[in-house]
Amino acid sequence: MAERSYDPRSVNETPHGAPLVPRLPLRMRNTEILTVVYRSDARAVNRMLPTALSALGDLVLVHIYRMHDADWFGAYGESAIQIPAVHPPTGTRGAYSPLLFVEGDGPVAAGREIYGQPKKAGTITLGLHGDLLVGRVMRNGIEIVTATTPYKQQQGTQDDLERHASFRTNLNLKVIPAADGSGTSVSELTARTLADVEIHEVWKGPGTVELRPNAQAPVHLLPVLEVVEAFHWRVDFSLVYGEVIERFL
Repeated sequence: MAERSYDPRSVNETPHGAPLVPRLPLRMRNTEILTVVYRSDARAVNRMLPTALSALGDLVLVHIYRMHDADWFGAYGESAIQIPAVHPPTGTRGAYSPLLFVEGDGPVAAGREIYGQPKKAGTITLGLHGDLLVGRVMRNGIEIVTATTPYKQQQGTQDDLERHASFRTNLNLKVIPAADGSGTSVSELTARTLADVEIHEVWKGPGTVELRPNAQAPVHLLPVLEVVEAFHWRVDFSLVYGEVIERFL
């Protein structure tokens, strides 16, 4: 007798039996982050936001992460470009991500399929060069972001870290095209808030950030006018499911 095929209604992820996208929550341990906060051109900031959101100013945050111990995915690098923003109808505040780069097919797929994050593959490094912490993001063999800060010269606090914008809530525009080409099957604004956050250390100081043009990774569209502050910090947190705050179809 031939084996029965499986019921598609029982499947929540693919490939069946060896899924690429995990079920949440996932615990991210010993995540090391270099964050640089800078002022950009207000018109450029607004052009990167969907009309459903309003910018909270002219600040942009560049995060360069090393996930040293992540459930499911292991160890990998990630970088997020974020704009502090609010969704006026609901009052939801967070950081909108117009651009995200990550190492590994699982993190790319999970971010896009669950939250709608605009993730693309990239190469991310974060490490010491003497007394300087240097973060680099590469795409298409081009170094598109270079960020630096002195290594652990001035201790900071969690309040320092969240003075400019909260890193906890991430806003995204989730768009999934319809399979028949008729338009989009999903078009919605999502919010995801990190859970069980444990910040282990925060260091602050001056920083630099350089952006290099790349048509497939246009970080240069948010030009650096003035670096405000930089942070080097370590944190544990859990990735959990988010919510839909507005649907557009």
